[in-house]
Amino acid sequence: MTGPAETPAHPTTTEDVPAAPGWVEGVVEAAFATLPCSGPGVTILRNAYLDCLAGATRTEDLDAAHDRCRQVLLKALASKEKVRPDLLRAFETRLEALEAEISARI
Repeated sequence: MTGPAETPAHPTTTEDVPAAPGWVEGVVEAAFATLPCSGPGVTILRNAYLDCLAGATRTEDLDAAHDRCRQVLLKALASKEKVRPDLLRAFETRLEALEAEISARI
């Protein structure tokens, strides 16, 4: 006999899990396409940024939460991927515009 206690819990598409609005991923992807780096490390950083945005709840200061997400990403891109400061500034501007749009739509 099997039952819920014997079956491991796995999120399904019908369960509520944090997720950024659907349109956000395309904008983030386009921003990352402007960077001179790619590969699995960059993909991990992109996914972590999206997860961070998704984890920012409406009950907290969204601007502060988004700022934390962006700053962690920028620091990682500078240290791990050696992205130049001038390219990071342009990239940061794109992310700030995205984050402002997210806040405006909520």
